[in-house]
Amino acid sequence: EGFHIEEGEPWYMPLVPSWHPLKWPRFQFNPIMIRLMPIILGFFELIRLVPQGTRSTQVMLQAGGVGCARGGQTGCFTPMWLMVGKKRA
Repeated sequence: EGFHIEEGEPWYMPLVPSWHPLKWPRFQFNPIMIRLMPIILGFFELIRLVPQGTRSTQVMLQAGGVGCARGGQTGCFTPMWLMVGKKRA
């Protein structure tokens, strides 16, 4: 009878900057990596390790991620709402 609702981290947390290098999705959003990643990807494009346009795509997606995180932190919007429930045994 009934359900138990589990609390988790907010949906936007993977997009919030972190200085911990092992938290990769979050690490790429810190101020240094925001500036460094396009340089790294530009070099990879130059030596043809990645296809042309990778750098500009990453910059666009990163800007979108920063905007989504700010929107989530301020409560302006929520792109989805997920509730995970467990039926009690």
